[in-house]
Amino acid sequence: MIIGFIQGLFKALPSGRYTWDADPERTEIIITDAAPITNEVLTARPCIVTVRGQSQYANTAMNSLEHMDHKTGIRSFRDVVAGSVTVNCLSKNGVEAARLAWFIGSHVKALRHMLQRSGPFIHIGQDVMVMGEMPPQGLLQDPSDVGAVNVPVVLQFTIAHRWEVQEPSLIAGQIRVNIDGDIEQSTVVDEA
Repeated sequence: MIIGFIQGLFKALPSGRYTWDADPERTEIIITDAAPITNEVLTARPCIVTVRGQSQYANTAMNSLEHMDHKTGIRSFRDVVAGSVTVNCLSKNGVEAARLAWFIGSHVKALRHMLQRSGPFIHIGQDVMVMGEMPPQGLLQDPSDVGAVNVPVVLQFTIAHRWEVQEPSLIAGQIRVNIDGDIEQSTVVDEA
């Protein structure tokens, strides 16, 4: 969702201003979540590489239980998950990397309502952090190239998560009921 949003931002730019195109030969900027990238790609044009961070359940209710249907044995759970995505803006020039980072950060903040309306997010864009210049670390195949600069943008988000669990004992096709202790006189109930 976030990578598509960023691609859309750069696709709307006029030619010659980091216009993104799905065709790798025509694009003026690479926007991907596939790392590492090659030095040859970075030499030709700047790159944006997204990396998902940690996520954590908030445990907003006791056992996260929302509802239990006693007829079917299905229990529904609901919770919120807090996480982050780091948008790495890579370039051979630190000023260029910083400009890309600030462009992304400010547009995520300004257009957060679009991300919340069209995606799973219930909270995104309020906490945007543009970090300082740093080496690209594991984002390049050849880390010996010290000419590349990374300016990360950290986007924190919260999404709603819902799941269901069916009680395993209710999945059985037959249940044997023995009331008086005599196995021969037990009753078989078919649920199928």
